[in-house]
Amino acid sequence: MRLLYATVLGLLFAGYAADGQSASRNTDLDSWLTWDLMPYVRQQLTSHPRFRNESFRFVVMQDDSPQSEGSALAISIRDRLRDSLIDVPGIRITWQADQPGVGLAAGFSGLDCTKNQASYFIGIELHERSTGQLNVNVRALDTGERSWVPEFGRDWKGAANDSERRRLRVIEPDPTFRGERYAPWDDSETDLMAAHLAYELGCSLLRQTAGEYVLAEMRSGPQSTTPNPLVELVGNNLAGIPSLQFSSTAESSNATIEGKAHQIDNDLYQYWVTITPKDGTSELIALSADTYIRIPNKYTAATLIPEAIYELSRIEDGFLASLRIVQLSHQRMCLSDSRGVANTANSGAGRRYTAEDCYALQLQSNDDAVVFFLNHQLNNGLVRLADNYCSERSTARIAKSNQDLRFPLPLESLRSGSWSVSNSWSLHPEKDTYYALASSNSKAARALARHIEILPSRCSASIRGGLEGAELRRWLEELSEIVDYWESEIDWQSIRVRNVY
Repeated sequence: MRLLYATVLGLLFAGYAADGQSASRNTDLDSWLTWDLMPYVRQQLTSHPRFRNESFRFVVMQDDSPQSEGSALAISIRDRLRDSLIDVPGIRITWQADQPGVGLAAGFSGLDCTKNQASYFIGIELHERSTGQLNVNVRALDTGERSWVPEFGRDWKGAANDSERRRLRVIEPDPTFRGERYAPWDDSETDLMAAHLAYELGCSLLRQTAGEYVLAEMRSGPQSTTPNPLVELVGNNLAGIPSLQFSSTAESSNATIEGKAHQIDNDLYQYWVTITPKDGTSELIALSADTYIRIPNKYTAATLIPEAIYELSRIEDGFLASLRIVQLSHQRMCLSDSRGVANTANSGAGRRYTAEDCYALQLQSNDDAVVFFLNHQLNNGLVRLADNYCSERSTARIAKSNQDLRFPLPLESLRSGSWSVSNSWSLHPEKDTYYALASSNSKAARALARHIEILPSRCSASIRGGLEGAELRRWLEELSEIVDYWESEIDWQSIRVRNVY
């Protein structure tokens, strides 16, 4: 009986391994992962001639494309499969961001700039049918040919248990894509983030052949030439790169390193570190690396300049009735470019514009008034909006009593028409902000025009550096004096726009 039992088990296992696809219909998901998928992928990657000496990355797929977020169930299946193979001889798995320290050399003498480049993606894709049945597909994508490997694949179909169904409905960032937009770093991971940025910059330094970059030595403390701690961490990580040297004095350096965080939405920031040659005529080029980080609002408040909201007096029940964003019916109604040539449906980097790209500021006034439109660009300062002729003089519009005045914006200057009313002037607004500043008195309008001419002019979709910091504060103080002097003759409205990137 024991011999017969052993024989039957052996036949069953042999049939299971030989026909895993049909066996997958008769087993639960966990058993399929353990007894079919893991042995199959291991055998394929170690013995198939196509995969010899190649590198692999394990990803969650959707619609045949790798995803930086997915269901908790899909990510857990990917992790179990990858972790079962990570120490198998002959299988080279690329470094991924959820593996701290893997592939990050202590020194850069042996920097491997191909450590995260995979020849093949092993993709896990999940689909839930309307009947409640779950499909799991595992395939191999040739990243060079962008085609699926025809002789490679496993799938499972069946009913998920309660725990698996719950995890299927939880969507979370994929930690292997750490640093990308949908899987940003946490603000407690700045050391790992600095190592990642240093790696990207280090590879850029190794690829360039124009010469050596010399940076001022990174110092901690009050005499530091780099007050940004994260930039200092990046600089320390870069020590040892052959094409980068550090000088004890700023005078003998030929390049600078700086970092800047750009707010994308709420607590999401894109952080850039850039090495820039001091001499603009040098053959050396600017090198940069970027990543995404989530900085909770409770921390960002400490970095703002005190009194960020600037109080500007306002008429009670003023003559400006409303300011809003409206969508125009055709892109030809938007501002033409700075050369005075009308924007066409095919303008702009090969993109075809539609009416959805075309917006305008719409103002309604209860009195005839001279109106100026301003824009505080997120992270880029306050500018005055001009027409397509980019005049050096302030661009004014006449608002007729109880009639809509529309100021068309350049194509693609807004990514959405979502806006809300704002009641203040800020030195550091959290969103793109538009202002309408108006006067019902001609002398007051001339005073406003002279003051507004100080602002840089923006007349196209391109971002233009505007007034920031101390200069912006002084400009607002002088504006406040003008508004107070003319009292009821000047009014303003503002709105904030939520752009989608």
